[in-house]
Amino acid sequence: MAVPVRQTGRMDSGDVNEVEISSHEPRRKGSGSTLDQYMPVLLFFALYNLVNIKAAVIASTLWSIKATVSRRRAGLEIGWWLPSVTVYLILRSGVTILVDEEIVDFGISSEAVYFGIGFVTKFLVGLGFAVTIIVGKPFVAWVIPKVVDLAPSVIESRAYTRAMVNVTWLIVAFEWVSATWDIWLFNNAGLNLFFLTRTGVNFVMSFIAITGALVYIDRKLDPLEEYPGITQLLESSGRLSQ
Repeated sequence: MAVPVRQTGRMDSGDVNEVEISSHEPRRKGSGSTLDQYMPVLLFFALYNLVNIKAAVIASTLWSIKATVSRRRAGLEIGWWLPSVTVYLILRSGVTILVDEEIVDFGISSEAVYFGIGFVTKFLVGLGFAVTIIVGKPFVAWVIPKVVDLAPSVIESRAYTRAMVNVTWLIVAFEWVSATWDIWLFNNAGLNLFFLTRTGVNFVMSFIAITGALVYIDRKLDPLEEYPGITQLLESSGRLSQ
């Protein structure tokens, strides 16, 4: 059974791009998106060590802007999320530069300001996801139908609702634990060790969390007659076939 989907872009250092691709449009190859995913990280690390944090945040932010513009020029719909995150990165970098230039003084280093904004953002994201559960509209239950087309009977089932609530709580826990870990590491390691360790650990833990969530969702929805299975959904969206 062919399943029509709407595909979202990959997450790039906290950046997400919602892209809708119809069945007759050619799929974009992954090399450019992979470069856009990792280049801001590489630019930040290299320029921080070779120049200073101001050059690092400017270069990584400019690359993120370039990635947004490139996607738009390639004919991909960028939605509202990626531009919003790009604005957030610009503001974050702007505050860091103001502190580095001693125009604004928070009593902490510009490095602490830059990464501290990221720590606070993670806590707020987790809080926001928790609120969606409390008000009875868990985020994952809302976003899944925007990624793949599931049968109404699946979306309206109690199994679907319970599974999405639990996965949304998983995201809340991941954001809060990750932010706590980041703060501890920042305070107990040099900046280079912090940056490299945080990047590596967050990548691995994100992969484990996403894989675990997909397996959990698949098992909980598998008894539903009209649920096609996670493998077929992913293949239909092109994630396993590329």
